[in-house]
Amino acid sequence: IRRSIYRRDGTDKLSNKIDFIICLGGDGTLLYASSLFQNSVPPIIAFNLGSLGFLTPFDFKEFPTVLQKVLKGTMGFTLRNRLDTTLWSGAPAAVTSGEDDSGDGDSDEESDLIPECYQVMNEVVINRGLNSGVCMVDIYCDENFVTTVIGDGVIVATPTGSTAYAAATGASVVAPSVPCMIIAPICPHSLAFRPIMVPINCTLKCRLNPDARTNALVSFDGRHSQDFTKSHAVEIGVSDYPLPCIDKNGSMQDWFNGLQNCLMWNVRKTQKPMSIPKK
Repeated sequence: IRRSIYRRDGTDKLSNKIDFIICLGGDGTLLYASSLFQNSVPPIIAFNLGSLGFLTPFDFKEFPTVLQKVLKGTMGFTLRNRLDTTLWSGAPAAVTSGEDDSGDGDSDEESDLIPECYQVMNEVVINRGLNSGVCMVDIYCDENFVTTVIGDGVIVATPTGSTAYAAATGASVVAPSVPCMIIAPICPHSLAFRPIMVPINCTLKCRLNPDARTNALVSFDGRHSQDFTKSHAVEIGVSDYPLPCIDKNGSMQDWFNGLQNCLMWNVRKTQKPMSIPKK
């Protein structure tokens, strides 16, 4: 399917020919549908036929009614931000450090860089893979050095991805309409490294620290997993092409329903009222 819908320049040729997408499955099916469109994405109606269904609010039994409402144009939608990511293979210093301002900008090193571009709905993950040692990843924000992650790796996630892998690291759960990116360390070797959120007008860049003893792995929404060495750098920003998802009960209500019904957010037995013995 992927080979049949892409042009040689990497752009898809279906966006202008599709009115909307009907997604039958779970959250993974929705992620796959998103990956098929590297530019603009038609609206997606997601019916839950999977296991979790956090991103698929509609029951398949409602199919005829929902489809009629969509065709009449009476359904709202949520624009879920995606990440525009570029993986560079070549000279990391020319891409990530921003320290070499001398000479002209068209150096031989820069011309030899080979970019791979992906539109990411959930997260970019850099982890230590099968290596037993810690992973050392330098993080830059708008060309300024921020910190070095020392641990099992780091996640850069969207608000949609905050309920996926990032949630397991203790990152905040973020509503899909919040304009931010999440930086979440994976098992950091520090007692004071908390996940943070940065605004969407930032551009993040990650590369291995020069003193890193081992290579790492990088993946994009769990796909395209590959080696991440000192000659690689990944640039991450918010995409110009969000994912429009049809709402069932409104953006925030669908989100709270997913937290409570799928992730069991704040689910516990209700406290019994205090009984005062009668005199």
